[in-house]
Amino acid sequence: AAAISAREEGADVIMVEKTRAWSARGGHITAFGSKLQKSLGIKVDYAEIVRRMIAWGQGRMDERLLWMFARKSGACMDWVIDMCAKNDVKVTMWEGYYKGPTYTEFPVTHFFYNKDVSLDYTYGNSMGIGNVVLVPAMQKEAEKAGVKILFRTPAVRFIRPGNKGDVEGVIVGKPGEYKKILARKGIVIASGCYASNEEMRKRWSPYSLHADAQIYFPFKTNTGDCHIMAMRVGGAMQKLEDHAATVHLEAGAASYGFLHVNALGERFKNEDVNTQSKSCTKELQPQGIAWTVYDADWVDEVKAQVDGGLGGGLFYGQMWQPWGAGFNKDVELATQAQHIKDGKVVVAQTIEELAQKMNVPAENLRRTIDRYNELVKKGHDDDFGKRKELLTPIVKAPFYAGRLTSSLLAMSGGLHTDPSLHVLDAEDKPIGKLFVAGDYFGSGDYPTLCPGMNHGRALTFGRLAGILAAGGSIDKVPDLAL
Repeated sequence: AAAISAREEGADVIMVEKTRAWSARGGHITAFGSKLQKSLGIKVDYAEIVRRMIAWGQGRMDERLLWMFARKSGACMDWVIDMCAKNDVKVTMWEGYYKGPTYTEFPVTHFFYNKDVSLDYTYGNSMGIGNVVLVPAMQKEAEKAGVKILFRTPAVRFIRPGNKGDVEGVIVGKPGEYKKILARKGIVIASGCYASNEEMRKRWSPYSLHADAQIYFPFKTNTGDCHIMAMRVGGAMQKLEDHAATVHLEAGAASYGFLHVNALGERFKNEDVNTQSKSCTKELQPQGIAWTVYDADWVDEVKAQVDGGLGGGLFYGQMWQPWGAGFNKDVELATQAQHIKDGKVVVAQTIEELAQKMNVPAENLRRTIDRYNELVKKGHDDDFGKRKELLTPIVKAPFYAGRLTSSLLAMSGGLHTDPSLHVLDAEDKPIGKLFVAGDYFGSGDYPTLCPGMNHGRALTFGRLAGILAAGGSIDKVPDLAL
């Protein structure tokens, strides 16, 4: 996004990439007020979303950047939708967002797909959906526009003599074959996060070290190279600490809204929350272990909850549920079958057998389930206050337990910046010609009110940083009236 936008402003653009090709993960992208949302009749109070995100983070962010995103993201999404249309790449909205009364997500999540692809997504077997189709389409447009892309070319060091004045360029390459690239107008850092740099995580987000797994493609390429390079020439990391970690239950089984128990076979929470919160509370349990437990009627119960607007969200609703399609039972049954095959879900004919496969005390699990069924029958969750609409009995064999495994997706924290999108130093002064895209304005957590916020910021601030670095004005990107 940064490279194409800078080129559109008339700049000569070189994009430096240390890996051998484009890479992408996921596909949910947040944007406010896009033409797709308008065409579908989606009406949202976008200012209210911002207010809720500020409340979620207790004000621990640069609100100027958050409002900037809110005003500009829709136009940036429209820009990329038009770009993809020229390459037969389609776009739709995600319908699986969480619709509960106290925890509510918003219909702001876009995803792209190839025109002839089936949107029936079975775990691990989707083809032609998400950023794996968006990024190559953007690469094609970048190259067509004249952007020069240097693959297998690591960035090594920014050139800023004496750490004073503007950044003049960047040294790239490998030992014995370094090259100097001078930047007449500017440099945009768009290098992702530092989640694969354990030393940086220990320094800025020690909680993230508790995650069970890490998902990033290519694996372990997000090592914070440009964060370090920026700090070496005087840049600072954002003031908010600890940095937020995007941690979701992606590597394990789907959690849904069913009974959650820990390694002792005991219930420990109200399950009516988002995947980020479930991941965080799971890590606090003995050995960081948790399971979701349900019975033979599970798939009908989940469909009724998601289609009825009672629940949803990531790893409760479906990953690629397109707008207007509803929850797909066949896809979910196939997904669960794969989870059983992979050992992520265990199945048994009795609670005692289930406990044995979960490696939890059978007596405790039986007591917990009996208590839960008692609350279901009563129609009131005296223990944790879950909505009665989500209380479903665990009485009918076969019984299932899905292992909840947390995955670190990204570090939602990074270099200190302001609405100029310059990298700032420790005294809040901008470093000339050094811009940043995709780093975050921080909130102490990763608010899932808008699924796809990391990708949304990468797109929006990528476009804006590209324009600014080329000497253009972001006033050309229309503002959404909030």
